[in-house]
Amino acid sequence: MSLLSNCLFVRQVLYRTGAFSPSTFVNASRLSTVFRYASTNSSAQEQKQNETTPSSADQPIENQTQTEQKSNVDLKQLQEQNAKLTEDANEFKDRYRRALAETENTRVRFNKLVNDAKVFGIQGFCKDLLEVADILNLALANTPQQPSTDITALTKDFNNLRQGLVMTEERMQKIFAKNGLVQIKPNEGDKFDPNFHDALFQAKIPEKTSGTIMQVMKTGYRLQDRVIRAAQVGVAQ
Repeated sequence: MSLLSNCLFVRQVLYRTGAFSPSTFVNASRLSTVFRYASTNSSAQEQKQNETTPSSADQPIENQTQTEQKSNVDLKQLQEQNAKLTEDANEFKDRYRRALAETENTRVRFNKLVNDAKVFGIQGFCKDLLEVADILNLALANTPQQPSTDITALTKDFNNLRQGLVMTEERMQKIFAKNGLVQIKPNEGDKFDPNFHDALFQAKIPEKTSGTIMQVMKTGYRLQDRVIRAAQVGVAQ
């Protein structure tokens, strides 16, 4: 409408100044009609564009709605992830508690086994020694409490006692060997070995070689490969 008004205003000015001829007036009228049509057509197009194009005021609301929908979707996903992580954490915690309980039970059982091994570890050895005790009791039962005045009876009692002691010694050594306990019993003239022998004294003996054993005072013992008591000997210088 502003363009048409401007055209009419120009026409009036030219007409009043005499610079506007009738033919010019006709042309101007045609031009005004063209301008009016163009203006009307432009207004119609603007109205149609306004009807088809959403207003700028509606765009923020639509964007806000889309943002809210996306936020709701993200929140739902986070809640699902949180629930899954919580479930996994509870499962791991339960497994950890079960593992601790199993470890504690294993520790208790192991300590009991160790204590039982300390207390009853020599049970087999003690059971074998009972045979030695039986032989000693039998020897004592067959030995008279009062010595006989008869030399023959006295000799018989002595032989029986000695035989019982020999049987006890033999049986005891078999039990020792069965359990890995071996005698360390060097002979006179053997070379002194500090790993198995303990020198109680030294003496200069002309007929003895220096560094050799000249007397065994007490038999030693070793358990498997470990010496639990060295043989006590006298060594010649």
